[in-house]
Amino acid sequence: MSQRSRKGGGTVFWDEDRGCYTGQLSHYDAAGRRRRPKVHAATKAECWEKLDELRAELKKTGSVAPRDLTVADLINELLAHPPADWKSPITVINRKNYATRINAALGKVKVARLTVAQVEQFLADSAAEGLSADMMRRLRSTLRLAIRRAERDGKATRNVAALAELPAAPRRRSRSMTLPQIRALLGLELTPWWRAYLACALMCGLRPGELLGLRWEDVDFKAGVVRVRKCLKALPDPATGKRQLVLEELKTERSKRTIRMPRQVAAALLALRKEQAATRLKLGESYDLRGLSIVFGDGAGAPKWPQDVRRDFQKFCGRAGIGTSWVPREQRHTFVSVLSDSGVDIEQIADAVGHINSTVTKAVYRHQIADEVTSAATVMDSIFGEANGS
Repeated sequence: MSQRSRKGGGTVFWDEDRGCYTGQLSHYDAAGRRRRPKVHAATKAECWEKLDELRAELKKTGSVAPRDLTVADLINELLAHPPADWKSPITVINRKNYATRINAALGKVKVARLTVAQVEQFLADSAAEGLSADMMRRLRSTLRLAIRRAERDGKATRNVAALAELPAAPRRRSRSMTLPQIRALLGLELTPWWRAYLACALMCGLRPGELLGLRWEDVDFKAGVVRVRKCLKALPDPATGKRQLVLEELKTERSKRTIRMPRQVAAALLALRKEQAATRLKLGESYDLRGLSIVFGDGAGAPKWPQDVRRDFQKFCGRAGIGTSWVPREQRHTFVSVLSDSGVDIEQIADAVGHINSTVTKAVYRHQIADEVTSAATVMDSIFGEANGS
């Protein structure tokens, strides 16, 4: 074995086992532990060049990132120790799906050799597969977070995912209904369930999951308010893996809010409660077996699957002559648009929809926001009239 050393520059020697030159640099990390990162090359000169790169990295950052660490190592570490803000099981499931896609494309790449171009090519390939712009943003975010953790721990010196640009991709832009479209929809012959659901969605601005998770105990007719406290989510059963509907806490404290009911909403909910009371008497103990007291449950009081609501909602939109491409969440966009066009201040709209601040509201509903001061319920009453349709 031939060996050669440079003072402060490391050591290069011929490695019989590898059949190549190996370079080693000795240094102490921030915790005082001795580290000996290695590089390998076919020639002695190339090995010294790689060691010089290590020394430059050490001088610039105070550490040397491991050369054998792969992208999959970082991604798997992130999943094993998720951030504290990954509270929702759905968030964890989604991140695992993103991780699977990242590992399939970049998992074997050494972190030290990962380039911006490689990340951008991965995103471009994803776009070519038909993935949405939002999906690619989430993929990049997951990779960026994993590398940022590695930077913190001295395992990476440059976050190439943070430097990568997103390719152009189709993005479905949520719309809001016009007043004639809203009136056409509400003018249909509707069951008490659908009359109440559409009124709450369009005039109170609840998220689809918040609507389906609304309980009768959250509706205060005496005070004239709806208290948003729960959300219906489809989560995998730990035992079977099959999805099941469960009531979950809201994602943020700001999402918990109390909304004054427009008169038309209160009247529709009262009619629905009367119908459900009659159904309860008819079905007896077989009604609402889970005891959830759901406002917008199925015929037996059980939680209703969102896809069923979406399918029927689109049928009603078709009957109203406004097209069948609408989705339930666009009723919330409509709520924001109506308030904004009627002069309600952006801060009040943010409070009504449960956003942490008006910046989020502007970002999500930027194409629906105008700007400026009344109560949401007052606006809705003035537009849609009394409960009797006047």
